[in-house]
Amino acid sequence: MDKKSLESDNIELKRALRLTAKKIEHNETILKRFFDVELRLLACNKLSDLLDLLLNHFKETFRLSAVSVFLFDPEQIALDLLDEIPATDRSRIRLEPDQRLLRQLYPDHRLKAGEIDQNIRNIIFPDNPYILSVAMLPLIRQNCLIGSLHFGAQDIHRYTVDYRYDYLAHLSSVISVCIENCVNHENLQRLSIIDMLTGAHNRRAFDIEIVREITRSDRTHEPLSCLFIDLDFFKKVNDTYGHQTGDRVLRTIGQLLKQQLRKTDLVARFGGEEFSILLPGCAKEQAASVAENIRQKIATQIYRSVEGTPFRITTSLGYSTYLPDQTQCAKNQKKQASLLLHSSDEALYEAKRLGRNRLCYKACAKPSPSSSITELITN
Repeated sequence: MDKKSLESDNIELKRALRLTAKKIEHNETILKRFFDVELRLLACNKLSDLLDLLLNHFKETFRLSAVSVFLFDPEQIALDLLDEIPATDRSRIRLEPDQRLLRQLYPDHRLKAGEIDQNIRNIIFPDNPYILSVAMLPLIRQNCLIGSLHFGAQDIHRYTVDYRYDYLAHLSSVISVCIENCVNHENLQRLSIIDMLTGAHNRRAFDIEIVREITRSDRTHEPLSCLFIDLDFFKKVNDTYGHQTGDRVLRTIGQLLKQQLRKTDLVARFGGEEFSILLPGCAKEQAASVAENIRQKIATQIYRSVEGTPFRITTSLGYSTYLPDQTQCAKNQKKQASLLLHSSDEALYEAKRLGRNRLCYKACAKPSPSSSITELITN
């Protein structure tokens, strides 16, 4: 072999080494990107945060034209966890009550990639007619389809049937685990603070939240009102129509209260037929207006027994308002929360003493240095 041939081969070899080095560097970059993404996925505890990562961060990181996700949600657990999802993202999330669509998309539970069929495109990207190639990732846990994640590109060569997408198959497994973990984690948290009969918060959640809101009120110098609601002669409903009807009434009241209030307000079933409401930023006059509106709504609502017999029910309401600049002990939030609660409770009993179906106000007591926190809480 002559010198010229050796030089030519040497140049070609160097060129091949440079290309190989660039390819290795490119693959390392991709692997690092996927590793970083996996870490972020595994760090998510909330379904809304996880979906935001999938829909927005993935789209930007992997330079995709569109991303959408389907979730199998037969008991509407995921639906209840998506309140914080923006409307723009909600349009890219589809919750399926059964598995029929998922089974149609993945009859063999395998990842799909390549040019997209128009009918499938209309299903997974209904608002994006310019998607030409896709990667469809089945989300599977314990051999059960729990969802579907879709990456769309306007480049027809971005995803092809000839290429192996092992890293996407691995990613779909990680995402499936993360979705299950987030749903289970949040659902357990939700069960610990929600009254399962009415859907309102429970007493434990209320006790935690009232201290938080007192703290917020001290920080923002805004008033905080507390409302106590008691259903008048509720025992007669149970005695006359049965406890199933009584449960129906409580469920209806719980839904009605949540519909009447802001998202920043907190509704809790305090116990039995009593409900409590926290109204951040509401002074005495605003709280009175809210309370009167609730009283009228409940009084005009027609309830029905299990047998279909119509009847009405009235309520007594008591409320009090915490004004952070009127107390000398703003730093003791637990004590002040107990005083606000106690004042609202006394106002409720005054409304019942005066004949029920009315609302009464009692000024929030000021804490004294000698007052016992334990006594106030258990009173």
